[in-house]
Amino acid sequence: MISVINNGKIKLIPDRKPSELTQITYLRISITDRCNLKCFYCRPEEHDFVPREEILSYEDMTRLVKALKKYGLKTVRITGGEPLLRQDLDKFIRMIKDVGIEDIALTTNAITLKKHAKALKEAGLTRLNISIDSLKPDLFYQITKGHLKDVIEGIEEAKKYGIEPIKINAVIIRNLNEKEALDFVEFGRKYGLEVRFIEMMPIGQGYIDWKKEMVEPLERVKNMIEEKYGKLVPTTSVGSGAARVYLIPSINTKVGFITPITNPFCDGCSKLRLTVEGNIKLCLRTDEEIVAKDVLKYGSDEELENFIEKVLVAKEISNQNIQFNDYAFGECRRIMTSIGG
Repeated sequence: MISVINNGKIKLIPDRKPSELTQITYLRISITDRCNLKCFYCRPEEHDFVPREEILSYEDMTRLVKALKKYGLKTVRITGGEPLLRQDLDKFIRMIKDVGIEDIALTTNAITLKKHAKALKEAGLTRLNISIDSLKPDLFYQITKGHLKDVIEGIEEAKKYGIEPIKINAVIIRNLNEKEALDFVEFGRKYGLEVRFIEMMPIGQGYIDWKKEMVEPLERVKNMIEEKYGKLVPTTSVGSGAARVYLIPSINTKVGFITPITNPFCDGCSKLRLTVEGNIKLCLRTDEEIVAKDVLKYGSDEELENFIEKVLVAKEISNQNIQFNDYAFGECRRIMTSIGG
């Protein structure tokens, strides 16, 4: 039987069909766990990468995308690690597009985006999320060990080739970068970007030094923005719905707030994650995973269909358990680069 694995513990998935209402509309695919930055909240200094021979092929990943289309899949987001480090990314984007997925997004640190922007656009990439946690070059280097100018050059190149929309993801950490919130808004205004503020999550427990005191409630950031720019107006944005999005009418700029700690909203989640070594992760709040590698590589179409039905049942149960537990984070030991951030 197909089972859910959680830090060595195994739970069998009930032998029943999923609800006809259950859909998977959004799939995040990690194509590498390697990264050219060293953000302290994302991966520890000492970390073993997945051996290259154990990483899923683009063909295996595309097979899952194709199979999930029957269940409502509309968006594929490619993540890492840093996805621009894996060769032939433009080929993979074309493979996804050929399956019939129109909304193909990429999350990147943009360090090498300048080199790749043209090829990504020509392959069919529709939008970008770029991680920037400080607009101060020295602090950016302190957090990431990278150079901010490379990121900005990447943004300018992506804009040049018409990749839109581009969103900035900024993890806000108390006593580190929370005072830069207004700088991020102005950055978004200058470059025509949507800025999304994110509360730091307890991912990588036992490896990452997360403390609740590091969480800056984003309601404070929202109030700070309103004090300067006036009342924010609720609006919408293209994407998975993870953020509460607002328009700043006075400067025609969108900001989003992702609040998994202080004000989570996960009801009706229809998202899955595929890790680089071929596990399906049901939610960031737990380490529950289902091994998909063998069925993707060797299973028949019928076996894959049966497998996905079991995944949908497990997703239904996961959603119910998370809601029952008031959206609390469980023991999330996998670090973000190994999940697909």
